[in-house]
Amino acid sequence: METDIVINLRCKLKEAEEERLKAAQYGLQLVESQNELQNQLDKCRNEMMTMTESYEQEKYTLQREVELKSRMLESLSCECEAIKQQQKMHLEKLEEQLSRSHGQEVNELKSKIEKLKVELDEARLSEKQLKHQVDHQKELLSCKSEELRVMSERVQESMSSEMLALQIELTEMESMKKARVANQDLQVQLDQALQQALDPNSKGNSLFAEVEDRRAAMERQLISMKVKYQSLKKQNVFNREQMQRMKLQIATLLQMKGSQTEFEQQERLLAMLEQKNGEIKHLLGEIRNLEKFKNLYESMESKPSVDSGALEDNTYYTDLLQMKLDNLNKEIESTKGELSIQRMKALFESQRALDIERKLFANERCLQLSESENMKLRAKLDELKLKYEPEETVEVPVLKKRREVLPVDITTSKDTCVNNSAVGGGVYRLPPQKEETQSCPNSLEDNNLQLEKSVSIHTPIVSLSPHKNLPVDMQLKKEKKCVKLVGVPADAEALSERSGNTLNSPRLAAESKLQTEVKEGKETASKLEKETCKKSHPILYVSSKSTPETQCPQQ
Repeated sequence: METDIVINLRCKLKEAEEERLKAAQYGLQLVESQNELQNQLDKCRNEMMTMTESYEQEKYTLQREVELKSRMLESLSCECEAIKQQQKMHLEKLEEQLSRSHGQEVNELKSKIEKLKVELDEARLSEKQLKHQVDHQKELLSCKSEELRVMSERVQESMSSEMLALQIELTEMESMKKARVANQDLQVQLDQALQQALDPNSKGNSLFAEVEDRRAAMERQLISMKVKYQSLKKQNVFNREQMQRMKLQIATLLQMKGSQTEFEQQERLLAMLEQKNGEIKHLLGEIRNLEKFKNLYESMESKPSVDSGALEDNTYYTDLLQMKLDNLNKEIESTKGELSIQRMKALFESQRALDIERKLFANERCLQLSESENMKLRAKLDELKLKYEPEETVEVPVLKKRREVLPVDITTSKDTCVNNSAVGGGVYRLPPQKEETQSCPNSLEDNNLQLEKSVSIHTPIVSLSPHKNLPVDMQLKKEKKCVKLVGVPADAEALSERSGNTLNSPRLAAESKLQTEVKEGKETASKLEKETCKKSHPILYVSSKSTPETQCPQQ
């Protein structure tokens, strides 16, 4: 029994110890949880303290702001009252000024209306004047058109007559060309006949034949040059007449162009008249609008003023709107005044431009008339030059000629052969380029070429040694054969001066120089021909021995 009790007690003790351990564990857990809760509580308290402090600060600042705003509202209300009083005073002053300015503007508008009426009357008068001018211009246009028609008929008649004259001249020129061709054919036949008559083969190999050939060639060339000179002279006269006719036609065309410019000026004046009519209509519309505005203003003045018992706020806004409206009206009036000033300036400038255009047209007309008169005077001057001035002469070339001196007393044909062979072997012959210098008168540029100084070329005297058996006295009596080149030296310095200054010297001086030079050339040529005919031929002695150098070329 006692053991059972002890066992029970031991069991109870064990249970009590287990419970005590569990209680200790739970106590520890509770202490820990309590500590955590205490920490959380402290944190919450701290947060609450910070929140309360911040809220108190915000509350204090808001209170200060409310106090400041209340004070500002009080000051602003005081300022608004002062501004209202000032605005009322200013409004009263503005009303007085508006009434005064309105009266002034009404007076100005009345004066403007009167001025516009005066301008309208002036515009009507100017319109009447322009209409009268237009009628006058129409009459002038009809007269000018009639004159133009008459001028065109005259021009057509003159052109038809000129065409007939040109056709007649053309037929004459064709007939002259045919006659010239026939004349040239006959001249060629004559030259051929002369050449056959002067053929050196038929006469023997002599220097006479060569000289005769060259003379015939020079004559043919001279004849061809004369023919060309005559044709060029006729062509020059025809070209001058044609130029004269063209100048007259240009003068008539300039007159026709002047009438055309008058028609353009009339069209421009009509366009300007239409523009002025449109401006007059616009001004009449503005006058009507101003009269309507004046009537409305008078009706507004007759109406009773607005009730003074309205609220102050409504009056304040209405006053503001009225002020803005007045400012806008002032700006509109100022812009209208500037616009009217600009319009007046534009009208003045247009009037000035019109005057300048009239002056310009008058000057252009005078210029065209002066040009046409100038053309006519030039045509008359050319006619007088053709009529009174001498014709231009062309320089005739002065040729160097070779003169041959041969013996006369030679009888036998063998002696002539010997003489020819001796001359051919011993005479110093010049090349053809140095023997003669020719100038072609076909072109006018030959007058500008400078002539070099002609140097007389003396050929050496040709002599054949006589036979040893002949006596000395006979040798002295006999003369030797010689061939000389006789040139006609011209005044080179005068020719070079003339050729260098032909473009700058006057026409009459050049023509007189040319005439004198041609006369001198003709005189010298005639003298030379006479001298060649009159001079006797010296005798040439040849040795009797037949050498290869002295044999006749024909053998």
